[in-house]
Amino acid sequence: MSPSWSDLRRRVARIGASLDVVVRSDPEVCGLSGADHQLTLHHSGYGDCTVGDLSLINCPNELVLIEFERWMRRAKESLVP
Repeated sequence: MSPSWSDLRRRVARIGASLDVVVRSDPEVCGLSGADHQLTLHHSGYGDCTVGDLSLINCPNELVLIEFERWMRRAKESLVP
């Protein structure tokens, strides 16, 4: 079973807190961004993710989170699970 929008939003908030960046959350979209990264999750089930010069566009929300977390680990960022 895929995670709910609320679960995904909580995960974004935890990632944002661990990276000390602003988390955006509204009825349409939530996300976070920093100097070298950006993550956007849309209610429609799609999002986009950029870490450094890597980007992943229009993929399912959970996959965006998984890829974002993987890339941030590769960039040696510490993420709260």
